[in-house]
Amino acid sequence: MTDELRPTDEATAPWHGRYLARWGDETPLYEAVTDAVSTVTGDARSAVASRYDRAHALALSQLFGRDDAPPTPSTGVVKFPISECVVSVHSDGRLAVRLADGG
Repeated sequence: MTDELRPTDEATAPWHGRYLARWGDETPLYEAVTDAVSTVTGDARSAVASRYDRAHALALSQLFGRDDAPPTPSTGVVKFPISECVVSVHSDGRLAVRLADGG
């Protein structure tokens, strides 16, 4: 399907300019995105956080039915650019980050 995904037994790890993580109850989406982008780019987490709006993460969490607000469950993936990366947020809790020029 796509080369962004890693086997499910490898929860989080950098690999070929990419990073796969999980988000959900234990790791809120905002923290998962900022940590993963920081890992891929080498930028400080605070620098990445200054470029990513918490409201965006909250809206995606609600879209995928993962927040305190009444959920609007859906399935799929939302991709967006941040800090020279493309972030893919999956409704099943997967998070993939890759460098924008990394294919």
